Amino acid sequence: MNNLNDLTILVKGGGDLGSGIAWKLFNAGLKVAVIDLPRPLAIRRMVSFSEAINKKAVTVDGVPAKKINSPPEFSEDFIEVFTVADKNTLESFNPTVLVDATLKAIDNRITFKDDAPFTMGLGPGFKAPDDIHCVIETNRGHNLGRVIWNGEAEKYTGLPGEIGGFTSKRLLRAPDTGRFKHLKNIGDHVEKNELIGWVNRKELRTKIIGVIRGLIAEGAHVKEKMKIGDVDPRGIKGNVYTVSDKARNIGGGVLEAVIKWFFNEQK
Repeated sequence: MNNLNDLTILVKGGGDLGSGIAWKLFNAGLKVAVIDLPRPLAIRRMVSFSEAINKKAVTVDGVPAKKINSPPEFSEDFIEVFTVADKNTLESFNPTVLVDATLKAIDNRITFKDDAPFTMGLGPGFKAPDDIHCVIETNRGHNLGRVIWNGEAEKYTGLPGEIGGFTSKRLLRAPDTGRFKHLKNIGDHVEKNELIGWVNRKELRTKIIGVIRGLIAEGAHVKEKMKIGDVDPRGIKGNVYTVSDKARNIGGGVLEAVIKWFFNEQK
């Protein structure tokens, strides 16, 4: 492999962080594909390439993506999106680089070092270089986006990052187990204690004033206390439709790691 354009990169997880990584890599001129569940559970759906699974095609912050049902051709014009159920596509996909952005590694690590020539994982649950080539720090703070070649990411705190002075209060959590029904939509301005929707007959209400930045898809099956939405207290509607600072930082770390690995391979 003599050219960065020869790299094929698969991002596992098409939510906002995985999509921020794919967005960064694509804007750097690399060929990227994203894989997710047949029924994605992304919350920040306006900036999630997994939405292409339901809508066939989406554009995230200026970058287009399309769902594919055939072996990948790695178009330079858009990001390819497919699901774990598309076995023919998955079996024909032998990526040079594999990025695990599912953030499930805390409980059940699903990516291993021998899954691709170069692998990396987001957040805790991975140890480099023992079981993966490198780890990307996901905790907000001084080390966000740092590439870890030896060791592990910081432990999961269970606390959301502070935005506009709020942490847990900005999150919307399912009041029950069942199907979620919307009353409000992403991008809507909301007041404190405003009704957002229902799970079964139990109401979901806001705790702060702001703009709905994320909301799980209508009809999604959710579990009680599961995070299903996010209110941005800064109230800037445009932020809803652009890749976040956190996702851009993490994407920058992934890009740094890919380039360093590639040029080391050429030596």
